[in-house]
Amino acid sequence: MDKIRILHVGLDTHLGGIETYLLKISSNIDRRCFEFSFLAYDDQKPCFFDELSALGCKFFFVRSRRKSWFGNAKDIRELFSREKFDIIHCHLNSLTYITPAIEGLRAGAKVIIHSRNGGSAMGSSSRILGLINRFRMPWNKVKCVAVSDLAGQWMFGTHREFTVLNNGLDTEKYRYSEQNREAIRKELGIPSDAEVIANVGAFRTQKNHAFLIEVFKQYHQKHPESRLLLVGEGELEDEIKRKVSEYGISNKVIFAGKRNDISAVLSASDKYLFPSLYEGFPNALIEAETSGLLCVSSSTITEQACLDNCLRVSLDAPIADWISDLEHPVVSDREGCVEMVEKAGFGIREEIERLENLYVSLLGGKT
Repeated sequence: MDKIRILHVGLDTHLGGIETYLLKISSNIDRRCFEFSFLAYDDQKPCFFDELSALGCKFFFVRSRRKSWFGNAKDIRELFSREKFDIIHCHLNSLTYITPAIEGLRAGAKVIIHSRNGGSAMGSSSRILGLINRFRMPWNKVKCVAVSDLAGQWMFGTHREFTVLNNGLDTEKYRYSEQNREAIRKELGIPSDAEVIANVGAFRTQKNHAFLIEVFKQYHQKHPESRLLLVGEGELEDEIKRKVSEYGISNKVIFAGKRNDISAVLSASDKYLFPSLYEGFPNALIEAETSGLLCVSSSTITEQACLDNCLRVSLDAPIADWISDLEHPVVSDREGCVEMVEKAGFGIREEIERLENLYVSLLGGKT
């Protein structure tokens, strides 16, 4: 039985949602039937290189478009003439880079354009390039996929058909643990009786940390026992730290940096504040819901991801509305939230089955 060869495009050197997703599906796909490879650039090892290599994944390095736009296209064309991939799976936050998709079609491969985001903070030149590529893309020859309705409509428009493939989660990994709660609180010096509001996300514009700090500052004035736990790193981290210092709440805000034990951190928390400006599909929110946190999210987030323990608030609403929702009581049965997430169809097994079926169907049932 020949394996279906799939080349994934979108893996970066910095950790993000796409990178986490690609490691997850690589770890759970049926490797007897599917062979995963990744496009990488300028001989720089991408995120999870060692982990993906250990799973048997291959990497093909080409010049980056930043180094040479024409060199990048030439390298990809030569790669596709040497290596025969069945499917080119492009994971995109925007349409600014479609060279692998165009060259894949020319080489006779099936192409998936997978919308991974529901908005973008691009500059004017990138927006123009995205609009040009929207017209360049032969949409009738590609398979459109999105992580949510919101992400699909943002990239493909409301008139074009697309398949929604929600991100799945290894739910057992995020089941609430009293042991983890005690261990993380001890490590971070958080009193056992403190109420902890968490947020996991890179410090960039999309995640809206400045607004998050404004909300917490006012919440803390009413609830002085509260703490804010921020997990992640990024270019805006120093700016947010300065804001926290100016507000005089440095001893109430914990910058935990990048961590590999997110499930344990969530167990140590009580509530989750998620005021993102936009998301394709909010993995971090699903993780928090699975851990049984009371979640307060911006209403810009796809409603599909907001389950029974999540409240949605408009970013245009007064901060008092955000505080009011944060004052709701914590979830009483945190462990039971795992079953809630599974029932909503966000388990890993369902996602992998849908992905495998998608690959097979693109090739007319080839196995």
